[in-house]
Amino acid sequence: MCGIVGMFNANDEHALNAMLESTVHRGEDSTRYEFHDERCGIGINRLSIVDLERGEQPLRNESGDVRVVCNGEIYNHEAIAADLSEHELLTRSDAEVISHLYEDHGEDCVNLLDGMFAFVLYDRKKQTFLAARDPIGIKPFYYARDGRRWYFASEAKALIAGGAEPQTVRMLPPGFRLTERGPEQYYYLATQRSVPDPHIVRALLDHAVKKRLMADVEVGTFLSGGLDSSIITALAAQHNPRVRAFTVGMEGSPDVVAAKRVAEHLGVKHYVQPFTIDEMLEALPEVIWHVESYNPSMVTGAVVTLLAARHAKSAGLKVVLCGEGSDEIFAGYKAVRHMSWPQMVEASWTLINNLHNTECKRLDRMSMAVSLEARVPFLDRSLVEYALNLPGEVKVKEEGGRRIEKYILRQAFDDLLPRDIVWREKMPFDQGSGARHIIQHVDSQISDKELKDAQQEWPEAALASKEMLFYYRIWREKFGDLGGQRVFDMFGNYPVMMDGIKKRTAESGS
Repeated sequence: MCGIVGMFNANDEHALNAMLESTVHRGEDSTRYEFHDERCGIGINRLSIVDLERGEQPLRNESGDVRVVCNGEIYNHEAIAADLSEHELLTRSDAEVISHLYEDHGEDCVNLLDGMFAFVLYDRKKQTFLAARDPIGIKPFYYARDGRRWYFASEAKALIAGGAEPQTVRMLPPGFRLTERGPEQYYYLATQRSVPDPHIVRALLDHAVKKRLMADVEVGTFLSGGLDSSIITALAAQHNPRVRAFTVGMEGSPDVVAAKRVAEHLGVKHYVQPFTIDEMLEALPEVIWHVESYNPSMVTGAVVTLLAARHAKSAGLKVVLCGEGSDEIFAGYKAVRHMSWPQMVEASWTLINNLHNTECKRLDRMSMAVSLEARVPFLDRSLVEYALNLPGEVKVKEEGGRRIEKYILRQAFDDLLPRDIVWREKMPFDQGSGARHIIQHVDSQISDKELKDAQQEWPEAALASKEMLFYYRIWREKFGDLGGQRVFDMFGNYPVMMDGIKKRTAESGS
């Protein structure tokens, strides 16, 4: 896992260094960059996970004509390497296979990769570049263009640090590649109807967990006490009984109580770190800087994730498995529970298509803020394609007078965890951990008049609540006045989340 930067048709070492410096948190082990032909520069802040000694990036093919930097993990790299018999692999790094696949398959090489990734490579013979992002958008990739000059980075702040105008910054969508022609979609979610079977769900998820335990360092888990993280921890423990699980939450909160019960049932080493409202408030400036957002739905959940990431990192971990993605593919949200089956299917596709800009962004930014790699088994491509094509009636089922979400998932793991955990009602992460109390606090700091005045002063920010204003003020301290409607579009507007902001404020009682 790393932070990558690059430029094409540009030869500005000062700008490249500024981009690297702004994302140094993403890789604590080393920083390297190189320029080629006075027209392309690529660099990386590396967090070493596979081939710790020889896997330094940028990586290359045998001749050195193809150079690549990659953020993420290629889970099928060993299988790919076995098929590259005509090539000489210089390292065991998962990212090196990209350079050789490109030699053989050109731009279509990206179709052969199974993993979470964002990469950019430079072809010295053709003097051109290829960049790509994984199909789900688990890993981030931003770019900016100024005439013939192109700039690339893992985070938007790096492009701005390198001199790009904020209005020119774009996010590469999931499942897209980027060339001098512009962005092109290479991946489309399969739409073939799936056969409902809890055994298939279990087999696919178990394989996804096993795949993500690949590392030359220890792999732990985030354990919130909810269904999803409990399943991931249970499966990880089956493959590695020494796995360590990490939990954060306010003392006595529902998640902490449930997590302790799960850990005891599984017999795993469990590390619990309580937090207070003061600690959450102290974390806000760092959260907003890293998540690059002032959207309340993003920020509040990100606070808890950052505290969890710090907890795991302080114990010496570099990699954790997480439960993100389950709600999107198995209809886990309360809002989806009462929809008709056709509406539910449409909502699931909307949620998964926005995941790169919501849960994946939160998890990536907060884990990488402390140089921790977060892996998400529920977003394995095979499982996503299977789950999204299941009929709605197996995801949400009426039983005992209520609709139970993620029904087929619960069925699949009914024998692996305590029944009260398996059939526990869904609770939002920030609510179950106790972090929702932060809303009452920040709302109490701002009057109705202050909100109205701010809405008039900064109309481009589209401030929908006092909480949003509180975060926006911190955001301005970090990023300054970037100006224009693009401010909201880039840093505050997540349409799939916006409807929940007013509801959050109402539920907080302010």
